[in-house]
Amino acid sequence: MRAIAKSLSLTLLLSICAIYGKPVSAAVLNDAHALRGLHAAKAVFLINVKKPQVLANVVRVANMAYTSMARQGVKPHFVMVIIGPDVAFLTKNMVGLSYGQREAAAHLQNEVKEMTHEGIRFEACGVSLADEVDINPHDLIPQVHAVGNGFISAIGYQAKGYALVPFY
Repeated sequence: MRAIAKSLSLTLLLSICAIYGKPVSAAVLNDAHALRGLHAAKAVFLINVKKPQVLANVVRVANMAYTSMARQGVKPHFVMVIIGPDVAFLTKNMVGLSYGQREAAAHLQNEVKEMTHEGIRFEACGVSLADEVDINPHDLIPQVHAVGNGFISAIGYQAKGYALVPFY
């Protein structure tokens, strides 16, 4: 029941983000109230969604937030920490993925490549790589940094003032 509620919440959030990421009407939407007085904002996204299509959508919406913040005059500092089996979607050879997953993972990896050029950092949990999917960190695409433990990474960034944005 809890998993269904989380899944529905994530679907609703992503749907809302997708709607507001596109022009809704002649009115210009912004986040001026939330961003008032800020020159920079830091966020660490902790992601474990278990489907490459969902992961690609989360990454796409995070990129939209990054771009929108910059356009509104706030310098974004984003770190995407991928944990759990999702780390398999960030490998060069995509071993163990079905055809459909490979297609979605390829799209995801292209998005990751573009986002790293903008300054967004991607990390893959070393515990997940070793214990959940048995993947060597050298098999990750070059834009993704393997870290010892995704939880420790998220804690460290939070201690440095990054806001936690969890996706499960």
